[in-house]
This record gives sequence, C-alpha cells and structure tokens, in this order.
Amino acid sequence: MLVAVALLAGQLIKLPYYVLSPGDATAVGPLVKVDGAPSYHHPGAVLFTTVALLGDANLFTVVRGWLSRDDDVVPRRDITGGTPAKTYEQENVQAMTDSKLSATKVALERLGYPVTAHGDGVLVLQVTPHGAADGKLQTGDVITAVDGMPVTLAEQLVSAVQRHKPGDTVAFTVGRNGGTQPVGVQAGDDGKGKPRIGIGLQTKNLQYDPPVKVAIDTGRVGGPSAGLAFTLALIDDLSAGDLTGGRKVAVTGTIDDQGRVGPVGGAAQKAVTARRAGAIAFLVPPDEEKAAKSHAGKMRIITVRTLDDALAALKQLGGSGPPPPSSTTTATTRGH
Repeated sequence: MLVAVALLAGQLIKLPYYVLSPGDATAVGPLVKVDGAPSYHHPGAVLFTTVALLGDANLFTVVRGWLSRDDDVVPRRDITGGTPAKTYEQENVQAMTDSKLSATKVALERLGYPVTAHGDGVLVLQVTPHGAADGKLQTGDVITAVDGMPVTLAEQLVSAVQRHKPGDTVAFTVGRNGGTQPVGVQAGDDGKGKPRIGIGLQTKNLQYDPPVKVAIDTGRVGGPSAGLAFTLALIDDLSAGDLTGGRKVAVTGTIDDQGRVGPVGGAAQKAVTARRAGAIAFLVPPDEEKAAKSHAGKMRIITVRTLDDALAALKQLGGSGPPPPSSTTTATTRGH
C-alpha cells in the first residue's frame, strides 16, 4: 500500500521545474517556400535544433532529469521569468514569427534585394530607473514624433536623438491612455559624450515588405532560437552555390535585423541533437560555446557573432559561400 501511494504521488505531484532534453534537428531547406525569385536545391542541409521542454514535471521526471547526462533540470522562473505558462507559450509563438521576419529581411538584404520596413511608432518597453526619461516616459508609451518629425521605426528615433547633445531637451510626441501629449526629456550623457534617454524600445507592429515572398513552415515549434538557421537556409535556397558543401551543419542563435547573432540557451541539449543527426559542425553564439562543447563529442563547435561570421565559417567548412551582395541595392524605410 505504501509503495503504491508513493508511486502514485510521484506521478501526480507537480514540481516547479522544467526538464530540458535533446529535441530535433530539422533541415530548414524543405521548410522554405519562395515566390518571386529562383530557388535552388542542394544536397547539404542547414539544421535548426530544438530542445524538448517539459514544464511542471512530476517527481519521477525531475529525478530522471537529474540523473541524465543529457538533460537539465531548471527552476520554472529561470525559464518563464515568472510569466504565466499560457502567456509564455504565446510569447514563444510570437518570438518565432519575429525571428522569421528578421531572418527574411537579413537574408534578402545580404543577397542585394531591397526590403521596405514600416511600423506604427516606437513602443517604450522599459524606462531606466533614475535615467533621463524616468518620471517622464512610461512603459507602454508609443512615441510617434521627435522634435516634431514623425517616427515610425525605432532606428528613426535613435537617429533623431543622436542629433542632440547631452543636456539638450528632446521633444517627444507620445501616445498614452488613448490620447496624445508632448513630453520633453533632457538628454543624459552615456559616458562617451553622446545623448542618452534611458529607455528600452522597439518598433510597434514592425512589418517588412520584401520583393520576394518567403514562407517558413515550422509547425508548432516556438521561440527565437532558429533565426540564424533560417537566415542561412534562405540564403542557400536563393543561391546557386552550396553553402554547406553538401554536408549537414547545425545552427542555433537568434538573428536581429542588423545581422547580429544572440544566445538562446539549451546549447548542451542541442549539441546532442545535432551530433545524433550527423552534423559535422555546430554554429553557436559565443555565450553557448562551453555548454555546446561539453556535449559535442567529435563534432566541431564554431562560435559566430554575426551573419558574416556564420557565412565565413560555412566557407571554411567547404561551402561555396553566397554571391556578393549588390552594392547598388539598399533597404528603404517607409515614412522616413
């Protein structure tokens, strides 16, 4: 009776932990559909890697995770940041959508296509305590103009602020609580003689209008970690040369709209997945190198900070490299 009760309790009792296990390594090429430009089939593959994430695991699963070399057991808060599970899942879906948008923009621009960006102003994500904007701007504000000039994209706001000097008053037009109001902020100093407002920001409802229509079918996979893999696979798909030299190369890391690569976590489990899939190398952000190497076996781990780093690494591995980008084609911005 006691054993039966213990077994039942071990199955039913949920603990505030997530168990991270090796997931899948999927070739991105077959998931990419392109309309408006020629595409090419290659024998090699860029693999995007995933982690199997089990939340609020039972006691038996947590113990098994502790005993497994390939699994990690992590407190729930370290994964979700305290966000409710449903909201966290929704954020992951949106992060995947955003990663596809950034990957499409970066890949097409790298190949010389013009990509038009547009948004609905600049959303204030956070205000630095005791910073220049503290008490003036608020989280959730939408800035639509700087010094009387409309801004629709975050980079437009940054450029407008950079035209000032520390100590200048920057005039913002702000949408707040259903209305619009002017807000003046005296710029601080970033320590290098440049103006600093002290806010985290992003473009509200950022969208791109690429001349080539791209769709990437990732099913129910969420999160931003495949951004770099999407970018490389799309460049490969639109290039006659073979980026991977006919072999499998696994990739992890986010990509932003400037081609910078960011860390995502789970590198140890992804390295196991990549190794099992037959990848000759695994491209990872520098912050993920140690974890990836600890589970890589004989598979090569290469760190990359940017898209150019990743392209150079693939060429070093025997790939052909992409065609040079057009010097006469640049990205444009709507409403700038």
